Amino acid sequence: MKKLWLLLVLVMAALPVSAQKVKVTSDRNVDLTRYKTYAWADPIPPGNPMVLRTIMSAIDEELTAKGLKLDDAQPELRVSFFSNTESDLHVDYPSMSNPTAPSISNVIPAGSLSWPITKGTLAVGLVDTVTKNSVWRATASHTLENGPTGNPTRDAKTVEKPIRKAVVKMFKQFPHPK
Repeated sequence: MKKLWLLLVLVMAALPVSAQKVKVTSDRNVDLTRYKTYAWADPIPPGNPMVLRTIMSAIDEELTAKGLKLDDAQPELRVSFFSNTESDLHVDYPSMSNPTAPSISNVIPAGSLSWPITKGTLAVGLVDTVTKNSVWRATASHTLENGPTGNPTRDAKTVEKPIRKAVVKMFKQFPHPK
């Protein structure tokens, strides 16, 4: 029973860690509602082409919903993004001891527990094409839960929903964070 409780506590502690976190910053001195057109910055970052299309499609949808139009000829904003995946292995060494007589000799090891953690980050930036200043930036961390598997099609399918969710959260705070 104690092992079940220990496992339940560890699982519950891990849940908040995997939640997406979105941070948005913008230049408060710039009226972001005046921008009407945008284009993609060059170069597009390397990576899985299907994942890159998902990111670009999600951003296009959100910018279009905000009233901006894609214009490669004379854009007012340049959109850039990057994504990064960092993998780590979390190891925990739980132990149980006799609380009435705590000492090093009374520790009963319960064995180590480990689980892989992948922290995926997606950052999106908007730059004014005239001033070359960054006017809006959003970062979503913990966007991806699994690292690349080597199968680009499966990877693209796996990350589509969390990427779209992250981009929607980002652009909820456009033109300025609330």
